[in-house]
Amino acid sequence: MTIAHATQSQATLKPGTCECPVCGGHDAFVFIGIDSMPVLIGHQFGSAAAARDSARGPISLAYCAQCSFIWNAAFNPNLLVYDQYDNSLHYSSVFQEYTQGIVARLVNAYNLHGKTIVDIGCGGGDFLEMLCASGNNRGIGFDPTHEGDLNPAGRPVTFVRDMFSEVYGCAGGDFICSRYVLEHVPDPGAFLAMIRRSIGKRTGTVVYFEVPNVELILRDLSVWDIIYEHCSYFSAASLARIFYDRGFHVHRLADGYGGQFLCIDAIASAMEDRRTPRHHELKSIAGEVELFGNEFERRIAAWRARLAEWKSLGKRAAAWGAGAKAVGFLNMLGAGDEIAGVIDINPNKRGTFLAGTGHRVLAPEELPALRPDTIIIMNPIYAGEIRERLRGMNLDPELMEA
Repeated sequence: MTIAHATQSQATLKPGTCECPVCGGHDAFVFIGIDSMPVLIGHQFGSAAAARDSARGPISLAYCAQCSFIWNAAFNPNLLVYDQYDNSLHYSSVFQEYTQGIVARLVNAYNLHGKTIVDIGCGGGDFLEMLCASGNNRGIGFDPTHEGDLNPAGRPVTFVRDMFSEVYGCAGGDFICSRYVLEHVPDPGAFLAMIRRSIGKRTGTVVYFEVPNVELILRDLSVWDIIYEHCSYFSAASLARIFYDRGFHVHRLADGYGGQFLCIDAIASAMEDRRTPRHHELKSIAGEVELFGNEFERRIAAWRARLAEWKSLGKRAAAWGAGAKAVGFLNMLGAGDEIAGVIDINPNKRGTFLAGTGHRVLAPEELPALRPDTIIIMNPIYAGEIRERLRGMNLDPELMEA
């Protein structure tokens, strides 16, 4: 894999290079380029060969100085087929506790009792079922990758194995939620406008969205969070802007999960009732973008050198977490046998192989046989959970955050 890195100082990348899909502005430019990355990080491959042969595509991250939106200007949606897909975080007790807190807040804040809740991109339906159980609500979940019964017996939920669209109207939803979906949508403005049209005259309807927080990615130089499937990257400013412009009033906008996500509560409003975004929601992130562009290759080079040193010393390294960050990390580094395996607590991923590099996913119980000298923690929020598991197995490898 080759990485083509570009900075703002280059003449070819001056403002005007490309048009922003959110605000239509022409004050935008590409600041990062990656020639080839796997296009599906949530697909579980049955063999290393199939994983290595999986589809790939380029990434050209563009930044709009007008609204702070970041997107992959080279994205091709035709490369993606969301069929068999699993990137669930619900096996983590840390994530479960976080989600339970969100559910409690939403149920209390919006009196979600005896209501109909629509979940767009519901996955396995965990969040939807938690909302229904907490307030005696009814739920309708939309997701083309949903597995299991569409009308599970004894549960107040129905699943539709399809993408949500206007053909479903608002599905009678009193409350609409969507977590970790908008970043996969190449035209998020059109997607939100479609949802607003489906709500129609039912102003006051609340929608709740969660997306990855690009400000944390930029600030922490978390280059491994740049993946092909995430074609849209939101800061607080761009997220507020896109909701305001599509007929919603932003009621609450905050970060969550250690700053990794942005959480927005928005209310469908009449166009004449829209309010101007607050000043802090319009903050520019140009400085963070420039720093990220300048440091991108250096961070990758430093990790390549570290893996090469470990290999030369005969040290065994493993990664913990077989999600998006691991796929980004391993593929950007072009890692091979420097990484002996990737650990994950999701039982559905065990024994499968990661897109691009073909690394095998192992269960934590396989660590005593692997005996790694170092474990690279892909997401630092799970560090405590990982240490606890290692202590339970009487293992004491060096731990390092990616």
